[in-house]
Amino acid sequence: MSVGNRTAILTLSRFANYGLMLISPLVLVRLLSVQQFGEYREFLLYASILQSVAVFSINDSLLYCVPACPASPWRLARQTVVLTLCSSLLVVGALALVDGVSGGAVLHGYLTPVALYTLFSVNVDFWEYFWLANRRPGALFVYSTSRLIVRLGVVVVTAALTRDVMSMIWALVVLEGVRIVVASVAFVLLDQSRREPGLEEPWREQLRFCLPSGLASMLSLLNKSLSALAVTRVLGPAALAQYSIGRFGEPLVLTLRNSVSSVVLPEMVRRDRHSREKPLALWQRATAVNAIFLFPVAVLVGRYAEPLVTAVFGASYHEGALVTQIYALMVIRECFDFAPALRAINRTRPLVESNVAAMVACAIALAVLLPLQGVLGAIWALVISSFVDLAWAAFRTMRYYGTGLRDLIPWNSLGRIAFCAIAGAALIASPLWTQELGFGGVLLGSATYVLAYGALLLLVRVPEAQSLYAWAKRLVLRPQSQARP
Repeated sequence: MSVGNRTAILTLSRFANYGLMLISPLVLVRLLSVQQFGEYREFLLYASILQSVAVFSINDSLLYCVPACPASPWRLARQTVVLTLCSSLLVVGALALVDGVSGGAVLHGYLTPVALYTLFSVNVDFWEYFWLANRRPGALFVYSTSRLIVRLGVVVVTAALTRDVMSMIWALVVLEGVRIVVASVAFVLLDQSRREPGLEEPWREQLRFCLPSGLASMLSLLNKSLSALAVTRVLGPAALAQYSIGRFGEPLVLTLRNSVSSVVLPEMVRRDRHSREKPLALWQRATAVNAIFLFPVAVLVGRYAEPLVTAVFGASYHEGALVTQIYALMVIRECFDFAPALRAINRTRPLVESNVAAMVACAIALAVLLPLQGVLGAIWALVISSFVDLAWAAFRTMRYYGTGLRDLIPWNSLGRIAFCAIAGAALIASPLWTQELGFGGVLLGSATYVLAYGALLLLVRVPEAQSLYAWAKRLVLRPQSQARP
């Protein structure tokens, strides 16, 4: 299966993984008050942070280790299960101790459900990365989609029947408890590690990857969550609800970017590991592909955030629309993911350094902007910290690859893509779209912009756009050719 096909399937699968964050708010904002929705998002905030710390990129390490040791994938999977169990127990135990000493001030009474939800959700959950590393995105898609349907059903039905946040939380905990039992049975039945050759360094190679990479991922999530934590602690759950709705599209953006990165990383590892040119060229193409998809998203978000948010979530979330417009800057930043370029050569320390710098910048910005601008100050702090992270990661990547900024970034393709995104925006600049057609104008204007943008990409001959067009054409024509007698 081609890289393009695997990326497309992985993107759909990860949309399913984020379904609880993407689809459930569309329903829950109509079943819960702003305060209740904020309390629910507060639980998910604590749980997501604890999950990131507990899993510590151990599952992600399969994307590097399986291509590096292709004869023993199940031995690596078994190691992953053991490492995740030890890590999650250590993290949850430490959190319970800290929360107990503070009298429950750390998690605001959510300790038990957050701890159980974390243990149940992160353990024996290596499947996505295992299937991806073994080039089996079809199995990943079935697993993720099934999980989405069940989780959405449990949350929405519980909310509709009880209108109680704690009932929804405990329903999720029970569901993850059932999942880990089923996943454990499946792992025992499918495990083939006894038939595989032993690893030369059973733990060292995986730990060398996941320790700095896990620390970087943990710091990255903490950095992105720092502003949300500040909002909920200083401004309260209702403000967190506004802030969360403003960042509603973030999972979509990260899913697309991370899907490209996750498919590209194993391919970079499989290439000549002693060469810097081949993996760097692949990363540059991935960056241009990210830009092709995300630049127009930034334009549309900046233009139509207010009518979109108020139409989808209601007028009570009007402040969230302003957060969304500022978040458009983050969309542009997410085009540049230096993690695969560094992980491909097993140099992950710069990822830790860049996230530390970003956290410091975020904390300083929050201290200054949160008292002045409230929720808007929090999103500005996040934007500032993200560009600090980007600058440091770019600097370190240039050093390891022995190249300058001019040769590191695919400026030619990015310049053409930016031109197409900005030129196409002239079609939707007029307020008549929404004044005359209302929300329908948002849909029609967006469709018009996307068509014009796509035509411009082909007209100015963006190489990556031409490759995407050729891939899509093959995808459409292949079933037709197979159907002919």
